[in-house]
Amino acid sequence: MKFAILSVILTISALTFAADYTIYVAPRDSQASQWASGVADSETQFSERKLFRALVKASELMSQAGDQSVTIKVAAGSYSGKAKQGIWVLPAVSNESATLRLLGGFNDDFSARNPFKSPSLLVTSEGRNGAFIQMTKKSVLRELIISGLVFDAAPSNKYDAKTNSILKGSSRTYPLISFSQLKTKHLVVDSNVFINGAHGAFDPFVAPADGDSTIDITNNFFINNIKTLKTEASSSRSVTFKSMRFAHNTFLLNWPYNPDPTSGDVSCINLYHKGGSQKTVFERNIFAFNPGGAFQHDWPEDRMPEIEIRENLFFMNAGLFGEGAADAGVFAGKFGLNPKYLLCDLLTIEDDFGYDTVGNQAFDPKIPITLADLKSADSSQVQRKDTVLNDVRRLFGLNQDGGTVKIANYAPDMTFNPNNLPVPQESKASGFGVQIDSAWK
Repeated sequence: MKFAILSVILTISALTFAADYTIYVAPRDSQASQWASGVADSETQFSERKLFRALVKASELMSQAGDQSVTIKVAAGSYSGKAKQGIWVLPAVSNESATLRLLGGFNDDFSARNPFKSPSLLVTSEGRNGAFIQMTKKSVLRELIISGLVFDAAPSNKYDAKTNSILKGSSRTYPLISFSQLKTKHLVVDSNVFINGAHGAFDPFVAPADGDSTIDITNNFFINNIKTLKTEASSSRSVTFKSMRFAHNTFLLNWPYNPDPTSGDVSCINLYHKGGSQKTVFERNIFAFNPGGAFQHDWPEDRMPEIEIRENLFFMNAGLFGEGAADAGVFAGKFGLNPKYLLCDLLTIEDDFGYDTVGNQAFDPKIPITLADLKSADSSQVQRKDTVLNDVRRLFGLNQDGGTVKIANYAPDMTFNPNNLPVPQESKASGFGVQIDSAWK
């Protein structure tokens, strides 16, 4: 009898330590805010008008012992950080059984979401003192999912009023997400927009919980970022991630650290050595008009992880090197001790490297882009006005037959327009890059 009673107590205790919570976030006085207030019970469902308050609440809930799962659902609209500083911090969490899902783009009753057509925009500021979203150091989660947010760094950048080129020295040199070596079993970054980053979008610098830990970076737009991303993850006691996967992302017009072919960090993605993951996979992505190249490959091949580059679409990369061929600049690298960058097209990487490179293609996806029209002597006072370029070649001064690239300006201010999405207009490219109606479930 005593054993039966003890078993019941243990079962009740186990149930007590497992919970699912939902935090609804919506702008003040919106229909979504009214709906969220109506369903909040302050026990398992909560309502907040500010995203930073939702992150604080999520940290409190996940800091309870046991299997805690928190989903933050963010309605479409614009959100500023605390005191309009343009940053959002997740306070420290140390719970290897906790899951945090940060999901944006919901409709007014949170029954559905489309983060690209109904975006949740994080509004930053000129003087932001860090990444938009920041993990607190030494945090531990079983799983972190960030999906459906728009990270536009333009308000914290400065631009030349005549050329629209970025003034890098006057712009904020922080990434858009800082993971601060978060320890996790699974990281997902999905269906977001990273645009106008003056110092990269983010690096997946998280630490693996064990040897089966994975990273998935899927269905994101990376547009007009300087030094976009490095495939560098942390290790934990010599344990590395099992895999790092990039699928259905669109990498469009991402820039080298400096606008010249001798700069460090020239390409869109800087490939890191096998200390970050056992396998790095790229599939069904679009790499188009990245002036320094698609991938930077500086480590000798024998120090690299297993790499798969399968069924991706490349078009007109490595323009800063004077390349004009459709499949140019898939790799731009020094491959060890070479004093200058060597450029490799699709045929070269298939023939000369021991990587899995099957089904890749090179043709014009015909993606429209949207520039901000600057017409003021003081660029900090400019009200942004959208100017659509249906042919991105015009920004580079290309003729329709290809040839040498002439770049008109450096990392110009671009906008993300839900009514003119940067998706392929070429029908045969529709299966590559971001899929507008898909988002992490």
